[in-house]
Amino acid sequence: MTQLLPETHLDYSDILIKPKMGINMNSRKDVSLTKEFKFKHGQVRTGLGIFNANMATVGNFATVKKLLVKGMFATLHKHYNADEIGNFLNQCRIENISLDNLFITIGLKNINQEFDKLETLESKYKWISPRNICIDAPNFYIPKALDILEKTRQKFNDAVIMVGNIASGDMCLKLLDNADIIKCGIGSGSACLTRKQTGCGVPMVSLINECADIAHSVNGHICADGGIVDIGDICKAFCLNADFVMIGGMFAGTDEAEGEIIEKHFTTNEIIDGQPVIQTKQFKQYYGMSSEYANNKFAGGMCNYKTSEGRELLIPYTGTLDKILQDITGGIASCCTYIGASKVKHMAKCATLIKVNNQLNKVFEKYSV
Repeated sequence: MTQLLPETHLDYSDILIKPKMGINMNSRKDVSLTKEFKFKHGQVRTGLGIFNANMATVGNFATVKKLLVKGMFATLHKHYNADEIGNFLNQCRIENISLDNLFITIGLKNINQEFDKLETLESKYKWISPRNICIDAPNFYIPKALDILEKTRQKFNDAVIMVGNIASGDMCLKLLDNADIIKCGIGSGSACLTRKQTGCGVPMVSLINECADIAHSVNGHICADGGIVDIGDICKAFCLNADFVMIGGMFAGTDEAEGEIIEKHFTTNEIIDGQPVIQTKQFKQYYGMSSEYANNKFAGGMCNYKTSEGRELLIPYTGTLDKILQDITGGIASCCTYIGASKVKHMAKCATLIKVNNQLNKVFEKYSV
């Protein structure tokens, strides 16, 4: 008989963080946004646990550089070759940009070629210490993924290894035998169609709550990947005890994201001198890595046994990434003052989360500019 779990699982829009008095802080600037991460294989990394998604549009060099400069974490997408990555490493070294929090992404396909890429980075470009590896697969429930993770740990034993994606506590625990960080989230991204095409997924709040508890019991870490709509959702993820939060769509409309600015012209309801007013809006392209577009670009087309589990979107152009990163750090610091947390690492123990049936007043939203 099919198992049907009785409890309602929650997403970011189903909860709010309840303000309360705590440590006396008079300003957001008093909050420490830096956290030390100690991994079970002995490695230590320091920074604010914000990642860009390892997607082609936002896992590019310009986005990664900005995150590293700001003391955050970053992933390069898996389609860069060794020389492209190596030249980027050298450029960062010339500019005195720390590479401690940079993760190199590899895929499951052609793993020997992927290992060759990492070994070339070691021998030719001195990517030796610290080493961070992200093994990327939309579905880590397949035996091949577990086998590749084990081989990666054996070959690069001193690396911090992040893997995903998963959406259950049991698999989180299993992967932590060899991984340090588990990417949690299936179908929650704005460019993802997995839930529509397969019916599979778990709302992020319930998933983070389950996986963080399991991971931390064995000195593991989790990265909440997908579902971020507003900066407040990042705060909620940290309050739920996520160690890292991965962001895609929020970064996709920036100058630093891949692609040119696309202009679209719209006819408004306004009439001036008898003519309708034409409004010009700017966008950037954003696509899921399981989309037909991505398969055509990177894999020579969609295989006949697959369906597209991603989509292509036009994201409103938002200008420089610096402004968004400032809004993120400002929002997190402000959240900390509302709950009495002097440091980001204290957010989970200071937070009280409440279930709600409405979180925003949208009465004038249609008039916003």
